[in-house]
Amino acid sequence: MSAEVKSSHSHDDRAEARLLEPIATVVRGVYRLLLVGLVVGAVGPLVGTRLGLPWGGPYVCAESRSDFSADGFTGMFRPLAGVEVMARPSYCTDHVDSAQRLFDFLGGFPSVLLVLGILFLLNRLIQDASREGVFTARTVKHLRVAGWWLLLGCLVAEVVEAGARAALLATLAQDHTFNAESWLGTLQTPYSLVFTALGILTLARIMRAGVAMREDLEGTV
Repeated sequence: MSAEVKSSHSHDDRAEARLLEPIATVVRGVYRLLLVGLVVGAVGPLVGTRLGLPWGGPYVCAESRSDFSADGFTGMFRPLAGVEVMARPSYCTDHVDSAQRLFDFLGGFPSVLLVLGILFLLNRLIQDASREGVFTARTVKHLRVAGWWLLLGCLVAEVVEAGARAALLATLAQDHTFNAESWLGTLQTPYSLVFTALGILTLARIMRAGVAMREDLEGTV
């Protein structure tokens, strides 16, 4: 291969690498910070602190999904005349048993796992795209896997977390029971993540078509 051809390929590789910015820098930084945070958080129980993680502290809390009217607020919470204040109770305890600790953990950890997984997949995509080029079949594969992970993962995470929140509330409030109705009542559909995942899957299909066209053109040159 001549020096001119090598220089052209090197220039193309640098140009394609620039296409990955600024998401490449952000993903690498956040992914590394999250890994450090998980390692530090794992050491927390050994030294008796939570170290910023939402689990393992002395209190466990669950918020009710039911609002009720309240009065008697003073200070910054005092309403204007004719204004009704709606409050949503939060039940907390420092006498936590193992089941409540598990429900509290499951009420947040699936989302952390979802974020960690998507960052890992995007980091792999960026590494391979930087090394082999953006418009390749491998990049398309990474995009497709990331899209399905986000789409299925956000739905599974919400179902698990909603069930855990409903189960935890049932252990803290007398008038709340854990059943299918309370579980469904706690669900919050992650619309933004679902549409983002569908967008990633659509982008993967577009790139797959683009890669095929590029390979056809290169085969005719």
